[in-house]
Amino acid sequence: MTAGGPLDGLILDNRMNGGGLGSVAEASLGMFVGGEQGAFVTRGTREELVVEAEDIGGSQTVPLVVLVGPDTVSYGEIFSGIMQRSGRATVVGQATLGNVEQLRRFDFTDGSRAWIASATYEPSGLPAGIWEDSGIVPETLVSGNWDEFREANDPGLAAAVKILLAR
Repeated sequence: MTAGGPLDGLILDNRMNGGGLGSVAEASLGMFVGGEQGAFVTRGTREELVVEAEDIGGSQTVPLVVLVGPDTVSYGEIFSGIMQRSGRATVVGQATLGNVEQLRRFDFTDGSRAWIASATYEPSGLPAGIWEDSGIVPETLVSGNWDEFREANDPGLAAAVKILLAR
């Protein structure tokens, strides 16, 4: 995206981000932030999330807006919250649901499988469980679900563009 020159800004649409693999989220985070971001906590352990920064075509400094909504969960929420908390992005949309757990897969001999929440994410410098309680709360609230609009009349996208143009 930067072959023709640096970007003026970037909008990351996480409104339908259902999470996924931690390794993918961590690599994606690394394009925009670096360092210790928080920890995954269980009853007996604490695993720090330390992100290795990698500047790709100015990705560490490009202005960012992240779109979120009720369908942004798990690592989608963690990514969005870290972008907001680090000051790297303005978050726009609707509050997320507060589902910031790590899931572990358990396969059984009969072929069935269970996904069990095994750890919760605690962002650096915030009270334990805060994102579980409140979700990620956008700085700019925009109503409506992402699938109710086309690109031309999407209020979340319009708010994101307005924020980037004001920078």
